[in-house]
Amino acid sequence: MGFADFTLGSTSPILSGGKVRWKPQKGKFRVTFVALPGLENNAVQFENANGEPTNPSFKGGRRLYHKDVGYFLDHGPEYQKIAGNPSKTSIATTLIFWPTDANGTLDKARFANGEFEIKTWVFSLDKYRQLESINNEFPLSQHDISITVTDPQFHKMTFAPCKESLFKTLNDKGSDMYKTCMEAAKPIHANLQNDIAQDLTLDQIREKMSGSVGSPTGKSGGGSFNSSFDADEILDGML
Repeated sequence: MGFADFTLGSTSPILSGGKVRWKPQKGKFRVTFVALPGLENNAVQFENANGEPTNPSFKGGRRLYHKDVGYFLDHGPEYQKIAGNPSKTSIATTLIFWPTDANGTLDKARFANGEFEIKTWVFSLDKYRQLESINNEFPLSQHDISITVTDPQFHKMTFAPCKESLFKTLNDKGSDMYKTCMEAAKPIHANLQNDIAQDLTLDQIREKMSGSVGSPTGKSGGGSFNSSFDADEILDGML
């Protein structure tokens, strides 16, 4: 088994199996699913050639865990034996987190100052199914998602679509902040699979278990736009 790439609404074998990395904290968040077609070429496509909304991409894998190794991909029975538990499907994507107040409302002043964060998010299959359902009615290339985290320890959260996508709006308005967000997201999304699990051989796993090799740490990153702009002009008619 390895990594699989897919978009919302498509099929992938990984879905049928039973870093800047976001660690959910209690609160409300507004995010854009930024991993849209063309991101790697600096030419994000919000619609396809037929004018239909595009879908963000995700990466998924079945992973196992060992306290001395961390998360690693399931490549069969020998790997499962080391973990002592069956593997679980984990899915990841890349998000733009917008500045908000405690109620999850966009903070216009911070937005105008160019504040944003790019984070990767690793989550479970059931949350993917919820997002897939939202995407059917509110395409995630056209709408942000409001996430309310009620229990960080067990990653309990709810999702609600926003009226628009701030990332798309920045593009439509010709804002340089759109390019800044895109450039910040591109390298982080390219490294996405490292946030799901390590792709290790059995020998590499045994080396880590013996303490000969240290486990890699996740990368952190983010972004900001270093000049202010008129947020009211960008947001006119949106909020």
